[in-house]
Amino acid sequence: MITLTLLAVFFIIFLIIGLSFHLVGGILKLAFKLIFCLPCAILCAVIGAVLCCTLIFIPLGIGCFKLVGFLLNPFKLCMV
Repeated sequence: MITLTLLAVFFIIFLIIGLSFHLVGGILKLAFKLIFCLPCAILCAVIGAVLCCTLIFIPLGIGCFKLVGFLLNPFKLCMV
């Protein structure tokens, strides 16, 4: 009976630790996106808009807009 109780306690402790790591990982991912990816996406969008104003660099501007989509949601291309 003591062994079953200890196993239950260890299971609950590991469950709480795993949940906290999952929560911290989500917070770190959000902070990374807000600190690094969002300013890069805004800069690429502005550069893409400027490049699309010229006739020669329209393909580069469209490529910049695709890069913005990838920066804001990197796993969008993997979803089917």
